[in-house]
Amino acid sequence: MRKVLIASGCSWTDENFTTIHHPDMDCSWPKWPELLAEKLDMDYINLGEHGAGNEYIYSSLLHQIQSMDPDDIGLVIPAWTQAQRKDIKVRDVWQFLSPPRNELYSKSTKYYGDVAYRVQESIILFYSLQEICKARDINIIQFQMLPLFRNSISDQYLDRLINSDNTLELSLIQTIYDSPFLNDIDSTFIGWPTEDKLGGFNIQTGVINTHDDDGIVDYQYMLSDLDNHPNAEGHTKIAEYLYDNI
Repeated sequence: MRKVLIASGCSWTDENFTTIHHPDMDCSWPKWPELLAEKLDMDYINLGEHGAGNEYIYSSLLHQIQSMDPDDIGLVIPAWTQAQRKDIKVRDVWQFLSPPRNELYSKSTKYYGDVAYRVQESIILFYSLQEICKARDINIIQFQMLPLFRNSISDQYLDRLINSDNTLELSLIQTIYDSPFLNDIDSTFIGWPTEDKLGGFNIQTGVINTHDDDGIVDYQYMLSDLDNHPNAEGHTKIAEYLYDNI
């Protein structure tokens, strides 16, 4: 019996991903968890969901781990997404929220916490999942799929804030640096601590949405200039990158 690779993430992982920018596009190509499982000679379970945040990624993996014999699990891989996303359940169905832009980044935010808190919470999830897998002798590889707090087409408000005043950017980088878990998240997290200014790395800007030496965007691995999600070649690239770094 082959062991099972269990992956979770957002739309960059979702097996049933469709693009709103190109509604007639067939996106049914194999996604990176399937491709990586083939390389590792494993079966796979893909829990990725479009719009999901880190709370869902953590919870979906933990519930799947709990339901299986640890000896059957070959590898657990969270593809972490943006910290500012919020996940809740309503009548046992996951809801992925887009908090109001004028509230999310305010220090007086009532319902979601400010973005610094969301970054802190995500780091807690990273460390917690690592330690749970370690305690159960389950192999885990973690990585940051999208930038933890910036540079997303879907979060242009935050991007504008960061670009207009790098005080916010630096404060959020400092939030990562000041985390009590900074040095406790180990080398099984590829690219930790995720920010290039701290020597970290994420898949979106490092592998898929790349630029040449003149700063011109290379769309080879993206759906189009309108949609920066990975295309079929992009998912192959992600799987190859992970395989080479495992």
